Formats: sequence, C-alpha cells, structure tokens
Amino acid sequence: MLPTHFSASHQTLAFFATVLILYLVLRRRRQRRLANSRNLPYPPGPKPLPLLGNIFDIARENEVASYQRLAKNHGDLVFLSVLGKHLLFVNSFETANELFEKRSAIYSDRPQSTMSHELMGWDFSFGHMQYGERWRKHRRMFHRQFQQSVAPTHWPIQRREAHALLRNLLHSPENLDYHLRHNAAAVIMGVTYGITIASKDDHYIALAEKALEGMGQAASPGAFLVDLIPALKYVPEWVPGASFKRKAREWRAAVMGMKDAPFATVIEEMKAGKATPSFVMNLLNDLESKENVADEMDTIRNCAGLAYAAGAESTVSTLASFVLAILIHPEVQIKAQEELDRVVGHERLPEFADRPFLPYISAIVKEVLRWNPVAPLGLPHMSTQDDEFHGYFIPAGTIVVGNSWGILNDPEAYPNPRRFDPERFLGKGDEGQNQHLSPGDRLSAAFGYGRRFCPGRHMGEAQVWISIACILSVFDVRPALDETGQPIKVEPAFSSGMICHPLPFRFSMKPRSSLARSLIEQTEIHS
Repeated sequence: MLPTHFSASHQTLAFFATVLILYLVLRRRRQRRLANSRNLPYPPGPKPLPLLGNIFDIARENEVASYQRLAKNHGDLVFLSVLGKHLLFVNSFETANELFEKRSAIYSDRPQSTMSHELMGWDFSFGHMQYGERWRKHRRMFHRQFQQSVAPTHWPIQRREAHALLRNLLHSPENLDYHLRHNAAAVIMGVTYGITIASKDDHYIALAEKALEGMGQAASPGAFLVDLIPALKYVPEWVPGASFKRKAREWRAAVMGMKDAPFATVIEEMKAGKATPSFVMNLLNDLESKENVADEMDTIRNCAGLAYAAGAESTVSTLASFVLAILIHPEVQIKAQEELDRVVGHERLPEFADRPFLPYISAIVKEVLRWNPVAPLGLPHMSTQDDEFHGYFIPAGTIVVGNSWGILNDPEAYPNPRRFDPERFLGKGDEGQNQHLSPGDRLSAAFGYGRRFCPGRHMGEAQVWISIACILSVFDVRPALDETGQPIKVEPAFSSGMICHPLPFRFSMKPRSSLARSLIEQTEIHS
C-alpha cells in the first residue's frame, strides 16, 4: 500500500520510472544478444553512463555549440547511446559523402518518431517517410513538378511576390519577419495550389504555422519521452504527466488542416471551372487516364502538403540571415549594388534573365546558405543494416545526423568561416559559378544528403535569388540609430532547434533614391 500522502502525481512519476527501468533492462538484454560478432568498437564519443547512456550529452538548447564541442573532442564521427538508442553525428563532408552518398542503400532511411509521425500526423510527409517504395512514389511525383527543367515555370509567381515583398518593406521594414513569412507563403500557395492568400490573418498560414510549431518542438532529440518509450502513446490524455497527448492532438488538427484544407479548395475550384494552374491542378488533370485514382489523389495531397512545410521556414530563415549579414558586412552591400547598377541599371528591377551576369549576387546566395544553414543538423537519417566504417561498428537502426553547420563552417574548407564573404565562391570553377548545386558540392550540405537531398531546392534557391537581387537593387540596409543618434551595433545570434533563424535585430531599410522608390511603387500597377 502507498501512504495516503503519496499524491497522484507521485504515483504517475513512479509508474513512468518503473516502465522506463523495465524498458531499459529489456532493451539492453536484447542488444547484448544482437551485439556485433566482429567485436569492433563503436565510433568515438563521450563515455556513456550505466543504463542512461549519453542522455546528458544530448543538447536541449544551443545544439550547434554543444555538438561542435563534441566534434572538436572526438573527431569526424561522434557516437552516442541514449536509453538504448544509438546516434551518430557526422562532422565532415568527406565522411558524410562516404556514408550518405556512396553507401546510400544503407543510410537513406528515416527514424520514425512516435510523437511526430503517429500522434501528430506527419507520417504523410515523404521527407520523413521510411526509405522504400512509398517514399519513391512520392519523391518521383514531387520531382516531376519541381525539377531543374521545370523551375522556370514558377518564375512569374516568384517575381510577382518578390515585388510585393519590396512594397511591404517600403511601408514597414520593421515588420521584416512578418513580411518574409507572408512572401514565402504566397509563393508556395500560388505555385502549389494556385491560391492567392489574404494580406493578413490568412487561414492557411495560421494552420501551417501551428503545424510547423509542433514539428519544430518534436524534432529535438529527447524532447518527448514517448519517442524513447513508444508504449506511452497509450496513456490517456488526462493522466498527470501526459500533457504531450493534448499537445499532439492540437498539433495534429493543424497538420491535417494544412494538408487537407487547400487541397479541398482546389477540388472545389476545379469543379466550378475557376481553378488557377498549379502543382495540384496539373496532377489532378492527369488522373483521368490512371488507375487507382484514390491512391494517386492521396499522394498528390501529401506532396502538396509537404511543399509548405519544407519551403516556408527555410526561405524565411535564409532571407532574414541575408539582411543580418549585409547589415554587419556593409562592404558586401556596396559591391553587390555596384554590380547591379552596372548590369541592370536604375530604370528597372532585376530579372531572372540577369542571373548569369550577376555572379556576385549568386555568390551572396551561396554564402548565406553556408554562413547560417537553415537546418544546422538537417533531418536525421537511419542505418538499415549493420555496417563497418574505418574499423568502427555502426549498428542497424542507428540515427545518423549530418552536422551541416560544422561541415559548412569548416575552417580548412572556408577560412575565417564566421566572416560573411561571398568572394569565397567566385572563381572556383563549378562550385563558384554553377547556379544549381549537385550532391558532390560541399555547399550541398545545406540541402541534405544522398538520396534524401532536397527535391525542391531549385525553386527555393530561385526564390531567394530574385528576392535578394530585388532588395539590394532598391534598398540600403544600415544600422538603426539609438536615442542619441549613434549606430546600434548588432552581433549575429541565432535560435536553436531544427530550423535556425536569426534572433531579432534592429536595422534601418530605406530606398536608395527617389527613383528606387518609384520603381517599387510601380510594381503594384503590374502585379
């Protein structure tokens, strides 16, 4: 019998502790039975504690700094064991290329999160799907509509929304984050669904941001105990300590709304003959001659739903990092504007056709991707079978994380890596001049690895390029002034988590001239 003063919350805690201990003991016994027969060591890493393993080496905040310290202490590979699960951090491009590219048959799977996949509903996303035929089907469909040869068909929408971004920044540059989010959403909703979003309080944006909020929280390793003990998913929502079930229910509603609501709108508009050409409309029009229409429609719905999730936050982060970078490196802005004035002049805004003649602008895009990778640790891969690498044993089921931040800030590849220097991408052959990165380029780490390389990168990079070119052509970004009229110094700082954003910073953004202001205002006439 428990004493009468032993509260319900204590009973719940005791229950969870008992379940955890039993789970760890059984898992450890199973792992001993499955231990590698070659008697090879695991890759290097901090010494694990009994039962708990390296649970205290898993970062809950400041992930980049934490894992960079581990990389400095242990090298290209850092191995952790947490509550019976294995994690491997890959800290060099050469090693990442060996594992994710050359051994892609083994390292292309994704770990399945009980919280995000089962409880929150993200199992529809092929970015998170297990490697297999279902993933290949979704990937083929997505690639067909967003591959390099198709990317130019999206340019009119991207140019239109880049001009809308200029108008918004002209009237209220202090609302940079809001304008960037609206810009990213407008492009994705236009390209994917042919939907024009509301200028404020848009229903589709609200659903998507709620869904992405949940995904960001669930993506942190160890954020929810149910990912370590899947049986906890059966605990009722009302049980003390099970608040994760309520959060999952709320986030799931947003995830389903993000995926289903705009798709239903396209269906209705097609029936009424009012639909605008889009990713969804194009694919639905092809369904008449296909079998398994219901299954094909579900795949289209899933691919479209992923487009927002994959593209919105990354575009916002990249463009915010760009503004921060030119604020603290004014010499970059000066060189970029000199190039724009020479090639484009002062009578019009930049066009995609100008891109081959604006190498410094393209170099700025590359340097932004390198300087602050949107996903510092990317999306984790998972090994599907036991493997030996350089004398180390990597067990099947190991979660393998590409340390993109470390790879793109390697001082041997990029001297003085924390300096924003676009010229490091000029005059270096294909990596400096080619507009489209291949998985063999070091900078490709910004878009993922191997067979899970981002299939929407061509559209995303084009949107960032036209936005940066347009902003630099008509605006000057300078330090904000304090109460005494002195420039406010800004130190670059970034959030932690799956997607990395610059922390709020103050700046001034004004038209370069009266002619520049006129160019911005004229875009409304032609939009």
